[in-house]
Amino acid sequence: MNTKLDQNRYSRKADQRRGTVMALMAFLLPVLAMLSAFCINTAHMQLTRTELVIATDVSAKAAGRAFSELQTVEAAKTAGRVTAALNTVDGDPLRIREADSANEIEFGMTTQPDGFTGRYHFQKIPTESVANGSVIASAIRVNGLRNNQGLSGRVPLIIPGILSQDDFATAQASIAMQVDRDISMVLDRSGSMNYIDWDWPSGMSPWYSSTKNAGVEAGVLRYESGNYYYAAGQNSTSYKQWVWEHHYGLGDPPRSPWEYLVMSVEAFIDVLDATAQEEQISVASYASEGRLDTYLEKNHSHVEAVVNAMSPGGATAIGRGMQEAIQALLDSAARPYAEKTMVVMTDGIHNTGIDPVDVAQSFMGQYNLTIHTVTFGPGADQARMQNVANIGGGRHYHAETGSELIAIFEEIANNLPTILTQ
Repeated sequence: MNTKLDQNRYSRKADQRRGTVMALMAFLLPVLAMLSAFCINTAHMQLTRTELVIATDVSAKAAGRAFSELQTVEAAKTAGRVTAALNTVDGDPLRIREADSANEIEFGMTTQPDGFTGRYHFQKIPTESVANGSVIASAIRVNGLRNNQGLSGRVPLIIPGILSQDDFATAQASIAMQVDRDISMVLDRSGSMNYIDWDWPSGMSPWYSSTKNAGVEAGVLRYESGNYYYAAGQNSTSYKQWVWEHHYGLGDPPRSPWEYLVMSVEAFIDVLDATAQEEQISVASYASEGRLDTYLEKNHSHVEAVVNAMSPGGATAIGRGMQEAIQALLDSAARPYAEKTMVVMTDGIHNTGIDPVDVAQSFMGQYNLTIHTVTFGPGADQARMQNVANIGGGRHYHAETGSELIAIFEEIANNLPTILTQ
């Protein structure tokens, strides 16, 4: 009997416990479901914001890159919009309006009011002022919008209705700015830089008596005691160029690679002088040996004068020129926050001293540096210099003509590096 009573009591207590647990579960399950839904929505919101950060960052950098290379507002805006659309935010492409009034792609300048260690601040410039060239912009801000103002609208929640919320809004601003550069130019002054290929048409020559007599009349030659001499300030090259262009009317005369290089350096400096950034330039050169011709200079006229005073002659020691050039970028005049760029030019083949490939490899193991290479003419070792540029994280350019060489130097000058500051 006692055993049966104990069993009944145990059964009643078990039923009571089951009832209590069921009541507790009935209360907790909705709470747990709501908490789970809240966590899912929170994670979704965080993921969406991360996607928006990535989309606006790459859009701003693409816009800044295009603005640097092509120097037009439309190119920058197109690059920014296209790049943004290639990135999804909650499964939809980030769409950016074309109209300036939307203020989704803005142009401006960045300043550091608290000094070099302080935060960058963006100062907006009217887009029309940048487009017409009245103001030079150095930064681009992309405003990525997933809210009521954005083309893609607000972001729907995965589980709507939690806390009476069906969607949410988010926005992100990213700023890409062009940075100052310390540039070391490494120039080929080997003997081949003086060579000119004179391909005189049939029946034309600078050495005909009639041609030389015309030169005397023009003042580029003088005639004394039965002999012809170059007039003051003239030489064999300048005389033949006069004959080509003015006596025979053959158009622009052939020039030596060195003359084209001097013109390219001048064009390079002209582009830099028109930018908002403050670039410093140093020059190193090489023939049989390398030498540092000038340390980093803000006075670009001095750089032009140094290059104009050089005269080519000797072998081609590209690596030695690079070794001299790095000294300027390590000098106290080099700025810690400026982008370090080396531009190495040659018209020939490395034939003495340390291999430039080995020099580039040693540099990249020690310094934060970008190396661009430029080859000129059919005799240049494009493969080796392409390798140097690959190691240096830069680009290799090749020019067949003098006009192409000038255009390449202008492109490098325009190709300002960009960094994200927000």
